[in-house]
Amino acid sequence: EISGVRTMAADLRLAVGMLSLAAAAGLTVPATHMGAISFQNALVTRASAPAMSASWKPARRDALWAAAASVLLAASPVRAEEVTTSSGLKYSVVKSGNGGQPAVGDLIAIRFKGKVAATGAVFDDILESPEPYYTRVGSGNVLAGVEEAVKLMHSGDTWDLTIPGDLAFGSKGRSASPGKPRIPPGAVIDFRLELVAVPGKDDDIIEQNGIID
Repeated sequence: EISGVRTMAADLRLAVGMLSLAAAAGLTVPATHMGAISFQNALVTRASAPAMSASWKPARRDALWAAAASVLLAASPVRAEEVTTSSGLKYSVVKSGNGGQPAVGDLIAIRFKGKVAATGAVFDDILESPEPYYTRVGSGNVLAGVEEAVKLMHSGDTWDLTIPGDLAFGSKGRSASPGKPRIPPGAVIDFRLELVAVPGKDDDIIEQNGIID
C-alpha cells in the first residue's frame, strides 16, 4: 500500500510540475487546472496512507494528466501563417530579419534547400554551407519563385516556400544528373530560403566579407 501511495504521489507531482512550469513560463493556466495543484498539495501531505488511497481514484489521475497535457499543447509553437501571392507562390515566415530589402539588379547572398513536394527528394541543399550562394536579383540564375520571394524579403529572413510548377522547373522538369534526382514536369517544389545578405544595403556584411560590387 505504501508503494502505491508513493506511485500516486510521484504521478501527481510530475503532472503538477508540468502545470507549474507552464504557469511560470507565462502561459495561461485555467483555474480548473490550477485546482489540481491544490488537490495535489492536500493529498500528498496527508499523514495517513489509507486515507490517501481512499481519496485517490483513477479518474482524478486521468483528469490531472489531461489538464497538464492541454497546457503543454497550448505551449506548442504556432504554425506560421501561409500567404499566397497572385502568381500562386506560397510562403510562410520561419524567421524574420531586419536588414535590407533587395530589388532587381541587387547582389544577394542566399542559402536554400529544395525538394520535390510529391516525393521529398532533395535536389539542392546548401543550408549548412559556410559560404552562401551569390546572385543578382532578376538574373534568372534561380527559380522564378525564388526570384519573386527574395524581393519581398529582408536580409536575415528565412521563409518556407511552396513553388508551383510554372514558377519552378516548368512543363519540362529536369532530368536526373549525378547526385541530383529527376524533377518531373510541373512538379511543385518545397523550398526553404534564407536571405543571408543584401550587400550594398547591409553595410556590416560588406565589411565582414570584403565584397566589392
